[in-house]
Amino acid sequence: MSCELKQARPQAVASIRTTAKTEKISEMLGQLFGEVAGYLGTLGVQPAGPPFARYHTWEEDTFDMEAGFPVPAPVTGTARVKAGELPGGPLVSTWHIGSYDTIEKAYNALQAWADEHDRELAEGPWEVYWTDPNEVPNPAEWKTEVVWPVK
Repeated sequence: MSCELKQARPQAVASIRTTAKTEKISEMLGQLFGEVAGYLGTLGVQPAGPPFARYHTWEEDTFDMEAGFPVPAPVTGTARVKAGELPGGPLVSTWHIGSYDTIEKAYNALQAWADEHDRELAEGPWEVYWTDPNEVPNPAEWKTEVVWPVK
């Protein structure tokens, strides 16, 4: 699995931060994406790219995560939908093609890249979902970009 080092600018986002059990993440993401998209619709704002999920911390079976969409400019948040940003700076990314059940391979590849290049992975990796499972039902065709900030 190939990894690419990139230099990125911060990206404004609208998202909801929550905690989720591992087995509930897929279900939760669908709900959160729908809620954020609905809110952006009330503002008349089109997402600036596909949905993402960022994982701030994780324990054995629980994730502190946020899910939402990049937006062209900062938006006003609500009590639940927050305005924020994905960090800029050096990032390493790779592509995962297939079911989310095997996405750990992408994270392992990014960790191996960091070890090989003597780089430290920073906090808060995220996944960008380039394929909508509602439109592409075959998991073998799902395309996800996994991005991890590096120090």
